[in-house]
Amino acid sequence: MKLDFSPVCDGSGNFLGWLHAFRNLSGAYVIRDKHTKHPLYIGESHTGNLAKTIKRHFWHWKDDVERKHHTYSRFKVEVAVRLTPPNTAAAAQDNLIRRLEPRDNGYTPVEKPF
Repeated sequence: MKLDFSPVCDGSGNFLGWLHAFRNLSGAYVIRDKHTKHPLYIGESHTGNLAKTIKRHFWHWKDDVERKHHTYSRFKVEVAVRLTPPNTAAAAQDNLIRRLEPRDNGYTPVEKPF
């Protein structure tokens, strides 16, 4: 299945409308470098907070030192979304990680037996 990537913000840094449309939905998403097209991070939301989950990658949280996540410049990346039912979002994420091998997920390819 082909992934359709789109920028997340306008020239002023405001999130684009397509991203807001994922409120109350579940699925997996891919964040990739806009110029190199290399996948940076793949995540998922199975709780109906897909828009909020994606947007958190564009804010630096300072309120909780235990909270760790990858943050990206909203001007330098683009995002693709694969909508799924809540119970299959994690599996969709895992499949995308295996297929795309993103830089920031800590993916280690599994050797295939001969």
